[in-house]
Amino acid sequence: METGQRPGNRTSSNGVRTASNILLDCLPLITKILVGILHTIYAFINLAFASIYPVEKSLKDKVVLVTGAGRGLGREMSYQLAKEGAKVVCVDINAEGVKETAEVINGGRTGEDAVADFYTTNVAEPSQVNELAKAVEDKWGKVDVLINNAGIVASAPLMDTTDDQIKRMIDVNLISHFWMIRAFLPAMQKRNEGHIVATSSAAAFTCAANIVPYAATKYGVTGLMASFREELRANPSNNIKTTTVHPFFLDSAPINVKHWEVKSVLPIVSIPQVAQAAIQGIKREDAIVTVPESLRPSMHMLWMLPQKSADYWRDTFSSKIDKA
Repeated sequence: METGQRPGNRTSSNGVRTASNILLDCLPLITKILVGILHTIYAFINLAFASIYPVEKSLKDKVVLVTGAGRGLGREMSYQLAKEGAKVVCVDINAEGVKETAEVINGGRTGEDAVADFYTTNVAEPSQVNELAKAVEDKWGKVDVLINNAGIVASAPLMDTTDDQIKRMIDVNLISHFWMIRAFLPAMQKRNEGHIVATSSAAAFTCAANIVPYAATKYGVTGLMASFREELRANPSNNIKTTTVHPFFLDSAPINVKHWEVKSVLPIVSIPQVAQAAIQGIKREDAIVTVPESLRPSMHMLWMLPQKSADYWRDTFSSKIDKA
């Protein structure tokens, strides 16, 4: 044996590492990969079982705050949450609309009998959001579920969109999520309990012309929620949940609002359908909800294809969006 060479050293005399040495170094990683494969198989089996025998938490008497509750999806979610027995805090910049939502839920009940409340707030302004958090927590004690749903929907070619329109959409659709989370998260962390929900879009899984600012904000929301969830998971005892909702294009005809002209091979989804799926996802503590459910895997598959092939399938099945 050469001087200085240890008996357990698997390096050859010329200093080159042997195959056995490399294999031993890789063994921990190989073990983790095998365990990961088994864990993935178990997760798929568990997912199938959960879809047949779902476990859902109750929202009865839970305080649920919904932004964008003055009309559309936010209003419908507020209505359905009230039917679940939740106490609904409706928030919107539209004073008349948010008041009407709460009044419909209360059905004439006032004072301590009321199960819904309303606040007129511009969620894009951090000072107003902080005032909202204080007012809600002073009156209701806590917020169990925070649903960040407020958003601006518009379509136009990028160069036809004004600077103010771009800034406003980013402020409301994306930046407001930061202000809302930062305002309500500390109380949730203090009691290690809560659920934060964000309304994103199918636009975060794909791409389409004429909605560049809108799609960018929804990509942002999806990235925000995914990374925020990882921050929460870093705490082994964390019990705060997150859910991100990705609906396909909504049928806004029932609320007499037309944001854009959508021509799609795939059927658009109704507002009640999305609200129901979102609430089901909250009750099941799903991290991601897509409406329809088949949307997510099909969209992700496009990213694995060569660009020309992906373009072909997008041209075949994607939606054509024009200004309303």
